[in-house]
Amino acid sequence: MPYLVDGSNLGGVLGGAAGARDPASVVAALLPWARERGAVTLLFDGPPRPEVAAAYGALKVEWSGARSADDAIVARLGADPRVAASAWIVVTADRALARRCRALGARVESASAFARRIARTGPAAPRRATARAAESAAGKPAPHADEREHWRQVFLATKPRHENED
Repeated sequence: MPYLVDGSNLGGVLGGAAGARDPASVVAALLPWARERGAVTLLFDGPPRPEVAAAYGALKVEWSGARSADDAIVARLGADPRVAASAWIVVTADRALARRCRALGARVESASAFARRIARTGPAAPRRATARAAESAAGKPAPHADEREHWRQVFLATKPRHENED
C-alpha cells in the first residue's frame, strides 16, 4: 500500500517545533524505512525548499504551495482515478485530517506510532545482511521497482545458442 505522510506532523513528532520546520531532517529520518517500501509520498506545507529534492528513489517529496498540506493530502487521495483512496495509508498527528481521510476510505496511522516504527529501521537497528542493506550502507540508492524488473528480465532471459553448441 502506498503511504502519504504529513511531513510537518512527522517532523514535529521527531523533533518538536524545530523538527516540523526542518524537512531535510524528516527526509533523512524517513529514507532508510522508505527504501524498503514501494511508494511513499511525503507532503510538506508551503513552497518547495531548495535543500530537499523532489524524489529519493521510492520516496517522493511534494509541497502544498499556497494551500495547506492537509488540503493537499485530501486532494491527493482523490487525484488518481486508478488508485482508490482506500489504497492509501495516511500518516498524520492531526485528528481533523485523520477524520477527513478516513471519511474518504483511507487508512490512517498516527505520526507517533509511525515514528516509532521507522526508528526501528534506522541506522542503529539491526539489519539483514542483504544486497539491499549493503548498497544502503555504501550510500547507493535502492533500485526502483521498474529498475529491478528491467534487470530481472536481462539476467533471466534465455541466452542465444552459439553455432558450435549442440
